[in-house]
Amino acid sequence: MQLDFFDSNCILGKIVKPTPMTPTTVVETLDELSRVGVTRVLASHAHALQGDIVTGNNEILEISRNQNYVSPMWVIPQHSLLDIPDPETYVTEMLGKGVKAVRVEPTIYNGYLCEEWALGPLWRKLEEQRIPVFIGGSDIGKYPDQPRTGFSPLNLYQISKTFPDLPIIIYKLNFSSIRVIVGLMNQCKNLYVENSYFTAHNGVEFLVETVGANRVIFGSGMPWSPPGPAALSIAFAAISKLDKELIAEKNLESLLEQVRT
Repeated sequence: MQLDFFDSNCILGKIVKPTPMTPTTVVETLDELSRVGVTRVLASHAHALQGDIVTGNNEILEISRNQNYVSPMWVIPQHSLLDIPDPETYVTEMLGKGVKAVRVEPTIYNGYLCEEWALGPLWRKLEEQRIPVFIGGSDIGKYPDQPRTGFSPLNLYQISKTFPDLPIIIYKLNFSSIRVIVGLMNQCKNLYVENSYFTAHNGVEFLVETVGANRVIFGSGMPWSPPGPAALSIAFAAISKLDKELIAEKNLESLLEQVRT
């Protein structure tokens, strides 16, 4: 069946140390996504992830103005008190510019510090507006031997319970975390997972059966991973047409529609 994919995990712009055959321009990345049926993209800019958040967030706005199927997603620091002391103004500006989602990558220092006083008041405002928070580099969203500090399952549990109305999406769910993720998602109904790195055999079927198709969101992982495996794992999964459509596009679409503007 033909599916229209809405990509939740895409980085546009020049990345540091690209591997051979990695798309290096916005056009190349979007063309590769289009080849596997991606019709809409929720994207952040490489510069924002690589250290210059303000510049990168402005650059993704510019790209979205020129590409009407690209929706901008801003990057925010894990601990936002000093960078964003006035969350009311920040979120109002963000929504006014059409940004309805944010991405958080773990800080190198104090990466496991996730209490509300440490994260900063911005997180409470994001919850108030129901702005989805996509979390990268967590312990269950990276390869087991990846050394960098990221949110532990306990951290994710704490965040989900502290902000119960905040949609939280874990990037790059890893097959090694299957035994943890089911219990975590059963306890935290505001928690979702993205499938770009989820390579378990019949993994999509397993997630649909155990946590529900409405909790799984498609992501390509571009440009660090090819979009084909994540898309094909949904297209050829032994699940219903409706479940495929939910994962491919409708779950992400619904989360963005529920943002309180």
